[in-house]
Amino acid sequence: MAHEEPEPMFGEDDLEWSEEGDSLTAGVNEQGLEDQAATAWLAAEEAYVPLDGGTGYLAVGGAGAGSIVSELPAGAPEISKTTAPAMVDRDEALKGDRPIFLVHRGARHANLLPIVMGDLHHKKGQHLAIGAVANLPSVKLQKIGAFFDQASVAALRIADPQCYRLDDKVLRLPPDPIGKRAFEYAPYLSPTDDPEWLHQVIDAQRSAGANLLLTPGRALNPDDAQNSLDATFREADQALALTDRGERIALNLTIPARWLAVGALRNRLLDEILDQDQFDVLYVRIQWAQTKAFAPTEDVDLLMGIRRLSNLCQDEGRALLLPQTGLTGWFALAHGAMGYGLGVSGTDQCFAEHVFRRGRQGQQQAQRYFERQMLHTIDSSSHDVVAQVPGYSECGCSYCPSLFDAQPWPHALSALHHIFSMGALTAHVQEDSGRGGRHGAVRRIVATARRWSSGLPLGPGDLPRHLSVWDQAL
Repeated sequence: MAHEEPEPMFGEDDLEWSEEGDSLTAGVNEQGLEDQAATAWLAAEEAYVPLDGGTGYLAVGGAGAGSIVSELPAGAPEISKTTAPAMVDRDEALKGDRPIFLVHRGARHANLLPIVMGDLHHKKGQHLAIGAVANLPSVKLQKIGAFFDQASVAALRIADPQCYRLDDKVLRLPPDPIGKRAFEYAPYLSPTDDPEWLHQVIDAQRSAGANLLLTPGRALNPDDAQNSLDATFREADQALALTDRGERIALNLTIPARWLAVGALRNRLLDEILDQDQFDVLYVRIQWAQTKAFAPTEDVDLLMGIRRLSNLCQDEGRALLLPQTGLTGWFALAHGAMGYGLGVSGTDQCFAEHVFRRGRQGQQQAQRYFERQMLHTIDSSSHDVVAQVPGYSECGCSYCPSLFDAQPWPHALSALHHIFSMGALTAHVQEDSGRGGRHGAVRRIVATARRWSSGLPLGPGDLPRHLSVWDQAL
C-alpha cells in the first residue's frame, strides 16, 4: 500500500500518541510502525459480506477493506454466513435514530481508518451511524476524495474548512496556524476581502466530496460577544443561501470554553442558537484547556454548558455534532447530542488550547491503551496490572491479539483498537437505551466503570478521575 507524505496537522506534537511535548519523530520510526500494521491487515484474504436487503457488498479483507461495492469483483470470494447492515444515507442518519460516530482523518494511519470503519459497520452498524471527517487545509483534495470513497460505510462525509485558523486572536493556537501547505490546499485561508470568499469555502467542500456542508465556523469572541455572534450568524445565513437543491449545511461554530462555562455567555449563546431555526444541524467545536493527552475534561462548569447545549438541541429537534471531543463527546450523548468525533491523535480527541512544551530529546512514545471497562486511556504497563484484577474483561476487537503479540508496541493497532472500542461504546448506548433512553445507558456504563475502577493499583496519571465528575453530572 502506498503511503502518502506526512500532513501538516498543526498542534499534533502537543497531544499526539506520545508523551506531551514529545517530538513526532523522537526515538520511533512511526512510518515503519504504520507499515507493519498495514502489512498485517492488507495481507488478510480479500473477502466480502453481503449487505442486508441485497444492496451491495462490504469488503472485510484486502486492500479495499471498508469499502462497499455494488457487485462482487470477478473471482472474489464472498462470506455468505453473515451479513452487514444495509447502509443508511445522510438524511436518515441525521434523524437521530442511532448515535453518529464521526471518525476524523488525521495525519497518522489515515489509510487504515476505512478498515476499522468497515469493521464497525459490519459488527455494530445496527446501532450507530458512521461519519467521516477530513480537514481541507491538511491534505490534497484528491486524497480526501479517495478517503471518502474507501470509507463508503460513512453516512456523513464532512470536509472541514477549519476557518478558525484565521482567529488566533480569539483561540489559543500554535504559532503560524496557517502554514504554506495549508494555503496551498485551502487558498480561502488567505486573509482577504474577496467577495467570492464564501463561495470558495463552500465550493472547496463540494470538490472534496462532502455530503454535509459546513458554514465557515469562524471563532466566536467572548470579549466582543454580540458583535461576534451577529457576524457569525450573518455569514452562516449567506452560506445557507449558496446551497443547492438536495444539499444540507450545518451551522458550524467554534467557541472557546468560556462560552459554555460562564453562565451569562452561555445564556446569550443558547438564546442566539434558539433563534437560528433555519439550521437543523449544528457542528460545534469547543476549545478547552487540557493538561494530559486523551483525558476528558473534568471542568464541571464546561460539562454543564455542554449538557445545556445538548438539551437545547434535543428539545428543539436539532442534530448536534461535537467534533474533536472523544470521551467528552460520548458523555454528551446522555444529554441529547446526536454525535461526536475522534481520531488517532490527541488533537482529534480534544481541540485543546495550545501550550508550548519543550520536547525532550530521545524520549520514546508513550504506549497508550484504551480501557473500555475504565472509560480511560492508560499506559500499556498499567494495562498489564489492570488485566490481572478479578472481573477484568478482555477486549474482543479484531486488533488486540496482534497488538499484544507485536514488538515493538504497534501504535497503529493501538489506535485502531481505540477507535473501534469507542464505536462499540457508542453502539452500546443505543443498544441499552430501552431503560431511560441514552441518558440511562450512559449513566449505567459510567456507574459500572466507576465501581470497577475504584481501588485499582494505579498511579495518579492512570486513574480515571473524570468518572466521579461524570457520575455526579448524571
